[in-house]
Amino acid sequence: MALNRLLPLATMCLMLGTAIAWAPDASASNGHRGHDNGARVVDDRAISLDEAVAQAERRYKARAVKAEEKHHGDRVEYRIRLLGDDGRVFEVRVDAATGRED
Repeated sequence: MALNRLLPLATMCLMLGTAIAWAPDASASNGHRGHDNGARVVDDRAISLDEAVAQAERRYKARAVKAEEKHHGDRVEYRIRLLGDDGRVFEVRVDAATGRED
């Protein structure tokens, strides 16, 4: 009887341990984007893609229909496609390091 009570608890602990082992690198949330041959790669982005989308939607009073991240060497650019109230679709480019539109 006691074994029947412990088995679900042991299974849950095992599953939790597996979930922790597969969790993303906690350092990714504070500007570090992983490892490069053992050395830590520091991300110098001033603005995230989500923040860039929100900024563009507010500025242009439009709705984002597509947003993507493009890499140009060490430079990261966000391309945000917006749909205006007039039905016009246009694209805004935001520099990830500065948060400024290109």
